[in-house]
This record gives sequence, structure tokens and C-alpha cells, in this order.
Amino acid sequence: MIELLLESLRVSLDSIRNNKLRSFLTTLGIIIGVMTVIIVVSIIAGLESKVQQVFSTIGSNVIYVERHPWVSMGPRDWRKTFRNYVNLKDYRMIKEMLNSSNEIGVSISRFFPIKYKGERLDAVSVSGISENSFKIENISLDVGIPLSLEDIKYRRNVCIIGKDIQKNLFKNENPVGKFLTIDGRKYLVIGITSERGSIFGQSMDEVLFIPYTTMIKYYGEESRRISIVVRSTSPDETIEELRWIMRLSHSLKPSEPDNFSINTQDALINQWKSLTTAIFFVMIAVGTLSLVVGGIGIMNIMLVSVSERTREIGIRKSIGAKNREILLQFLFESITISLTGGLIGIAAGFLIAFLISKFTNLPFAMPLWSVIIGFSFSFAAGLFFGILPSRKAASLDPVECLRYE
Repeated sequence: MIELLLESLRVSLDSIRNNKLRSFLTTLGIIIGVMTVIIVVSIIAGLESKVQQVFSTIGSNVIYVERHPWVSMGPRDWRKTFRNYVNLKDYRMIKEMLNSSNEIGVSISRFFPIKYKGERLDAVSVSGISENSFKIENISLDVGIPLSLEDIKYRRNVCIIGKDIQKNLFKNENPVGKFLTIDGRKYLVIGITSERGSIFGQSMDEVLFIPYTTMIKYYGEESRRISIVVRSTSPDETIEELRWIMRLSHSLKPSEPDNFSINTQDALINQWKSLTTAIFFVMIAVGTLSLVVGGIGIMNIMLVSVSERTREIGIRKSIGAKNREILLQFLFESITISLTGGLIGIAAGFLIAFLISKFTNLPFAMPLWSVIIGFSFSFAAGLFFGILPSRKAASLDPVECLRYE
């Protein structure tokens, strides 16, 4: 049996070598289909890895109490437009009433222009934070010192900057100990955060942190972008406890819906997975369509090949070749053509995905299962669309074949 398989493979390879251009053109549909799948899988896998990496630095046990949900499913609810803002009264009540095993912080975000000497950056995200916010959100410092309780208490004009601000504003200078200007007021730089990268195209390093009390000193307690941040050892229980405290703080009746949102990283990750899964299946469908077109092309060429080699089939049968040997010869030829197209598609797909990653800064990954999918699809196309021509060749009458001109 092994000898039969090896002989069928040898004959099919000889046939492909004798018709190189035709065989290559036949595989184009397979190449395009597999290449499409590989490119999409590589980019999506890279993005998912990056998202997971960014979110894992914060942790799934960090809870954010905010005005609006990060993820909004279903039809838009117009009532959310008129929600109350989360405010510092809510923060104080949560600090007072929430289980003491939880760590509680606050963040007040606004956008301001910042300047240093002749350099200027517009609309930089400035967050007024509590002294424990870095610990809660797992943000580390590259150099310098974190905000202290005294900075918060005495509402000092100090700040910690992100890596992008250091690169764009200070160039080759060490920022620590220097004064920069935020919205016309001078702040002493006391630290630089470690590089955090970007998420969804938004840099997490072009940010600046000041004491939240300093933010209140200059701009008052009213802010539309307040987040209460809680790190919990029992997130599910803490979420229910936070909901109860917030409803109490907002004086909501039992029949009234929540007018605030409790967000977690898990919700955003799940939404991201839903989005990428939808894109993945759409592209799989496009790739499958290309493979079907390529498979039809293989079947068509194989039927032409059977007609061209009718006398060869007759001669082989007349000297003792059995039907299954003829069937395996043409079936192996179809599968070999298809697998060759699959290999080219896999290599081209990874190369194009790599180049896209280099020129667009999109992350890139090469999961093993994507290669298996590429091989499986191309093998299945060759097998399925090669059966009809192979059976036709095997069923030919040797006497009629020898008379064929």
C-alpha cells in the first residue's frame, strides 16, 4: 500500500512539473484564500495579545465607578444623556462605607495645553489622582517619586509625566526637578512613568498626573470626568456593594434604574473579543469563498488533464494499473497542487502581515493554529474538488482510451 501511495505521488509530481505555469495559475484562488485568512488571523492575534497585555497590568479586580459604561450594547438609551455626574460626594461616601479591605482612589481628568520653554503640547490628558492611584492601577515609575499624602493634603503643584511627554517636550533633558506649565500654571516634575504603550490607537504615555486636590483648587469640584477606582479581592461582592452605596448617594428609589455605571476590564475585553470574532468569521467567509473558487479552478484543470491524458490512462490500464491506482494518481495531483498553493499562501500571508505591522505599528503574531487552518483548508479543497476528476479518470475504459486521438 505504501509503495502504491509513493508511486501515485511520484507520477502526480511529474505531471505538475511538466505543467508548471498551468499548475501555478490553478493555485491562485487557493493562494489568495489562505493568504487572506493568515493576514487577518496574524493581525487580530497580535492585537488581542497586546490588549490582554495592557489590561493584565491593571488586573481584572480593578473596578471603575463612572457616569457612562465603557461598552454600550443594544439600542441607545437617551436617558443616559441626562445622568448625574459621578462626584466627590460619591467618592467620600464610598470611602466611608465600603469594606475596608478594598483600596479606593479617585481620578479627575481634563485636557490642557502644557509648555516647557519653547515647546508646547495641546490637549494633553491631565489626571488629578489620589496618592494610591498608581498602586491601584498598577502604574510604575521609571524615575522619580510618586505623589505623597502630603502632596494631596497641601494641594501642591507637582506632577508626574508620561514617557511621550518626556520625549516630545523635554527632548534630551532630564525632566525631574524642572518646572513645566499646565494651563498657565507652573508645576514641578517629580517623576516619569514607565512606558505603557498604546491601546486602540490611543497613547497611554502622553498623560500627566497631578494631585486631585490641586485640580479641585483651581477648577472646583464640578467635573464631568470623575472616576472612582477600587481594587478589590472579591470583585463580584464589591460591585454589588458599590451599586448599593451609589444608589444611596444618588437618592434613587427601588424602582428607578442606576444613573451611573460600574465598569471593569473584563467587560472591555469581552467586547473586544466579540468584535474581533465577528471580523475573524467574516474574513474566514471571504477566504472560504476564494478557496471554493480556487477549488473549482483545480477541478476544471484536472478534468482537462484527464481528457489530455486519456491515452496515457489507457496504456497504464492495459499493462495492469488498477482503477484505484489511477484514482490515487489524479487525486494526489489535485491535493499536491492545492497544498502547494496553501504553502505559498501561508508564507505570503505572514510576510504581508509582518510588513503591515512594520509600517502601521499594529502588533503582529504567528499562532500555530493559523498555519494548521491554512493547511487544512487547502488540503480539504484539493481533496473535495479532486474527487470528481479522479473518479472520471479511474472509470475510463482502457480499450476506448487507446482508440482516443
